[in-house]
Amino acid sequence: GGMCRRPFREPLVMDPNPYRSPIAPAAASPPSRPASLIVFGILNILFGVLGLCGTAASSAMFFMTQPRDPAMPNPMLDLLAANPPFRLFMQVTIVLGGVASLVLLAAGIGLLLTKAWGRMLSVGYAWYAIVSAILGTIVQWIYVVQPMLAAMKGAEGPAAMGAMGGVVGGLLGGLFALAYPIVLLVFMNRAVVRAALAPRDGV
Repeated sequence: GGMCRRPFREPLVMDPNPYRSPIAPAAASPPSRPASLIVFGILNILFGVLGLCGTAASSAMFFMTQPRDPAMPNPMLDLLAANPPFRLFMQVTIVLGGVASLVLLAAGIGLLLTKAWGRMLSVGYAWYAIVSAILGTIVQWIYVVQPMLAAMKGAEGPAAMGAMGGVVGGLLGGLFALAYPIVLLVFMNRAVVRAALAPRDGV
């Protein structure tokens, strides 16, 4: 009868299994490596190698003695020989440029390895390159562009065109020197890049 029926059913579904270990919450996975780290890692290495090649080529102006042909004047070599302050500036720039190229090369390797120091070196190089490009443009304007502009007043034909090409080339070179470090600085300060490198700050 009614006395033999079990009035309640045990909620077996609700009881935990004592022989089953509880499932641990999944650990937060580190942020995935953004594509910008790979892109700028490769670009840093490329520009670092090119910078070292450029440093070696520029150093040849000071450390290699070549016979000069009077029929083929070289305005840059003439300027270096006639203007000691500009010559000293160029020597310091070449040495610092070589060091900066090595830093940029190391920064590229660090970014490819997803290391926080790769970002730090990239930011440091970017600030140096920006200041160096601005200072270099000012010096070029004083010692190179202004004399060329003065020479254009009395020049005609191919001479005037050559002077104009030198002025335009100098200004475009200064703008190009600013382009990459500015873009690099912007991307290295993006939140996704900071987040990807944050777990490795101590490495």
